[in-house]
Amino acid sequence: MIRKGIYMLCTTLALGCSACNDWLTVVPETALVADNLFESEKGCLQVLDGAYILAAANVYKPDGILGGGGFVESLACTWTSTGINASLADHVYNIDNETFGKLLDGTFMGIYKIINTLNPLIEGCDKNKDKLSKEYYNMLKGEALAMRASLHLDLIRVWGPMPSKIDAGKEYLPYVIENSIKRYQYYTFEQYMKLLFADLDEAEQLLLESDPVIKYSMDGSSEYTGDWTDRRSHFNYYGVLGLQARARLWMNDKEGALRYARMVKDAKNEDGTSKFTLASEGNVGNKLFYTEHLCGVNQNNFDYQRSGFNPGTSTITCYNMNYYTFVNDLFGGNTSDLRFKNQWSWTYNQMRQSVRITTKYSEMYPSSSAVKNMPIVRLPEMYFIMMELATLDEANQAYEEFCTARNLTYTPMTEETRSEIVKWEYLREFIAEGQNFFTYKRFAVKRMLWQSAESLDCEEEQYVLPLPPSEY
Repeated sequence: MIRKGIYMLCTTLALGCSACNDWLTVVPETALVADNLFESEKGCLQVLDGAYILAAANVYKPDGILGGGGFVESLACTWTSTGINASLADHVYNIDNETFGKLLDGTFMGIYKIINTLNPLIEGCDKNKDKLSKEYYNMLKGEALAMRASLHLDLIRVWGPMPSKIDAGKEYLPYVIENSIKRYQYYTFEQYMKLLFADLDEAEQLLLESDPVIKYSMDGSSEYTGDWTDRRSHFNYYGVLGLQARARLWMNDKEGALRYARMVKDAKNEDGTSKFTLASEGNVGNKLFYTEHLCGVNQNNFDYQRSGFNPGTSTITCYNMNYYTFVNDLFGGNTSDLRFKNQWSWTYNQMRQSVRITTKYSEMYPSSSAVKNMPIVRLPEMYFIMMELATLDEANQAYEEFCTARNLTYTPMTEETRSEIVKWEYLREFIAEGQNFFTYKRFAVKRMLWQSAESLDCEEEQYVLPLPPSEY
């Protein structure tokens, strides 16, 4: 096995993205003057901004690879799919099919491309540490490490093992921390996650020292006017805590996951108010419950009106044909559920059939004054981790708070019912946000909601995607 794809990508340094020429210093057009770029705070900031631009353009985007209308959402059978997306929904991964092979290649390399953009920045910060202020060094490197860890976590969640079926001796994926012409190394799950936590741990410490969200509220842009505003649209300190909880749960470190979930839920501002609050009736923030975002990516350039989410387009692609059963299938018939009321609607598809559509992204268009942020981690995930892992008394306290916020009837969980309750709340909460495939995979669900009758039950073969053709 040659595994050549990332090797070839590394040699290009990935920073030569034609869509991001405004943040590059290039002489000649294809040669990046890295030494000069990373010697100044402005130059380093431009590269970090460039990584966010790449992430917003193709990966952490409403209809991107890891968004609510892209690759991983198709794997979760959320939308009525045709063509190549039907292969994802049916979990038929034929890499000999040229179209499907190109889809896998583009998805895999699209994520690693951003990682290859971050690596020179991280190295450049260390090389030029004496030329950067402590604040800039901590923030630049902290955010870059956090983004690198988040991208690698999503890679291992797609291409890596089911958490319940880890092969200790198998080398799954490369964790790329240095762009090089040398052959990259594939790692076992344990080795891979050790590198991931090294990134998260360092990011946590760096951001703890300098992130303004430690002192100011998450919405404190009016109080803090430096370069580190709009913190919900960046990998901030609390976003890193949320990623720590998510990653530790994925690798079955239940104690660590619970500890970090508590740190987020219990976080306070200097005046004693909660750092984060659950969206509730009359206080939703926006369609994506913005007040709950721990971290995300700015989507000012995304246009809902021209996307497949918009029923006004000629080819609406993100719709669910289960119009009449949708509320029963997903929300247990509760039309008062805050999520159903605020984030779902119905329309007609091209064939004039009634379909369900999400309105989560309907406020994201150029002339809208609403906050446009694609969440990567949201507060409810921390509640669900506590509901799943804490003592039953603490779990039910969190569950009761959550039910109150979402207009649900609270019935205390028992040890026998809590796993099923948590699973369904994950699915209801994060549908159309690129997270449900991972929920199905972690809970080892054999039949996904709305999975076609003809498709196979989901086993390890369906949950672990094959490496793309470029890796052979």
